[in-house]
Amino acid sequence: MNPPVDIAVVGAGAAGLAAAVSAARAGAETLLLDRRAAVGGTGGFSGLTTLCGLYDDAGEYLNDGFAREFAELLAERRSPGSLESSQEPQRAGSETGAPLRMGRVWVLQYRPERFREVAAELIATTPKLQASWHSPVADVRLEGQRIVQFNGLGVGAVIDCSGTAEVARALGAECLATDDTTQAAAIIFRLGNVRRELKTAAEVAQVLLPLARAGFPPLHLQPNLEPNSLTAKFAGSAEQVGPLLECLRSNVPGFEHCTTPITEFVPARRAGRMVVGQHVLTGEEVLTGRKFPDAVARCAWPIEQWGADGVARFRYLPAGTHYEIPARSLRAARVTNLFMAGKTISADVDAIASARVMGCCLATGAAAGNLAASYVGSSRTR
Repeated sequence: MNPPVDIAVVGAGAAGLAAAVSAARAGAETLLLDRRAAVGGTGGFSGLTTLCGLYDDAGEYLNDGFAREFAELLAERRSPGSLESSQEPQRAGSETGAPLRMGRVWVLQYRPERFREVAAELIATTPKLQASWHSPVADVRLEGQRIVQFNGLGVGAVIDCSGTAEVARALGAECLATDDTTQAAAIIFRLGNVRRELKTAAEVAQVLLPLARAGFPPLHLQPNLEPNSLTAKFAGSAEQVGPLLECLRSNVPGFEHCTTPITEFVPARRAGRMVVGQHVLTGEEVLTGRKFPDAVARCAWPIEQWGADGVARFRYLPAGTHYEIPARSLRAARVTNLFMAGKTISADVDAIASARVMGCCLATGAAAGNLAASYVGSSRTR
């Protein structure tokens, strides 16, 4: 058997990055693994350009620590402006890192390449942290209620940030799951060479109406930081993207020369599988702003569910309210040294529709890293 590590973190998206860096900073020898070739996950590779879940409904940070640190590293200076529809952000100001208002919520716009760059730099400069790419979950061995071996390594603890509960599945641990009625996948891509402003809901509708008349599934458009560019979220299939672009070029002024740098269109799943933990966070607890004595993260994002029809359904928290996520939702119910963060936390299908957003994933990732490091440290003294 290879030399042991203190903590293995599975999944190198926002939650996994936060968990790995936080665990290593807490003094644990940490290994971050991902089946991809590099760090980034959904935030770096899906085409997303907005980081959600960082703020309360006044645009103030909900979580300090790693979540805020990463957001501030990610932020770039941007020019002022305003957008009025619920689908287009309204700028709070032009200063570096200013949140942008989208209807009733606030987001941070970012560039995916900057996300990957910041994440890679954090991994490279954090002592006690190593990364292993092209490393899917291969084998997990239990003794009693403890994981003792992971991918051929002796481990003190494992943090599942895979988004699909890969470690828990390998163990046969109990999980909950989303499906296309609540978290349907979407194809996300950048749409460039757009020579038309979309500042109002009416202007957006004028773009989308020809697509609806042609029978295409719903398309959602959001501005991003690239000039003459939009971020597109498409509810259809990969095969429909080409005809969709041709329809835009032929029927919508300002889109005559629109292009995308993407050559392979892969649907991105918004959420997948959650590990049952010591506490299952519920949608009711989210909507009522439930607080916990063992709280480790905060979130105010609405319950955001997407059906297979491409229609989003939002349920908002009361004004001025946020909920908390307890440490027990980051600890597996029956495996003492398995922790979860991001989209795999212990939550029902309603609660995860809020807690899955990246700002919250950063916060739960950092919390899981600290919890696992504390567990490993206390195990050494027994």
